[in-house]
Amino acid sequence: ASDYAGAMKCLLQAAEGGLLRAQLDLGGIYFAGGHGVPADPQKAYNWFSLAAAQGSKEAEVFLGILHHDGSLGKQDKEAALKHWRAAAAAGVAEGQYRLGRLLAQDDATRAEGVEWLVKASAGVPQAATALGNLYYKYLDDASTAAAWYEKGALAGDPMAQHVFAEMLLLGDPVEQDEARGLAMLRMSAGQDYKPAMARLINILRNNKNAGETKNEAAAWDARLQELMKTEFKNACNI
Repeated sequence: ASDYAGAMKCLLQAAEGGLLRAQLDLGGIYFAGGHGVPADPQKAYNWFSLAAAQGSKEAEVFLGILHHDGSLGKQDKEAALKHWRAAAAAGVAEGQYRLGRLLAQDDATRAEGVEWLVKASAGVPQAATALGNLYYKYLDDASTAAAWYEKGALAGDPMAQHVFAEMLLLGDPVEQDEARGLAMLRMSAGQDYKPAMARLINILRNNKNAGETKNEAAAWDARLQELMKTEFKNACNI
């Protein structure tokens, strides 16, 4: 039988003894919470700091998140940049992605941000999506944006799948391909990405073959309603 309290006791002993993997695991547990352990950003920070002191670049990513999100009491972007640079320079894709996204928000550092996002895109699908957003919204290059959205979509990012699906359905800026567009939309919806689910339901209920797709539309709608009810219950702590 599972014994989470016993597991925590063993992890704590190992972490206090200096075992890097245990320090990372404890940091992750306190970062996210769960299994009867409440999230505790300060404890997460302490364990990740010990792991980082032993050279863990994975820990640097989480330290950056804690600083950037203000989980320790206030947001500190400079500290986040420092930790993410350490991870990025060591080749950690998640660190490259987060560093790139943060740098890309500022006109003065956007070019460097793009460079880091390109590097991260080999391991983090969301990096390709972020590049698609940048090229589409800020760099006025819809064709390049579409190429990055497609890469993110094929790598499994549901947001990229939804955006690229819309481009295929509209035929802008790529060649129109309704069949592939619907396939991409279904892939996104299949990951419970609600905007894609809503769009797919609308298409299935209003296309010329709506009679043939009504059952599929009803199934997607039932799943969407289920997700929304769950979110409502969680928000209300029901």
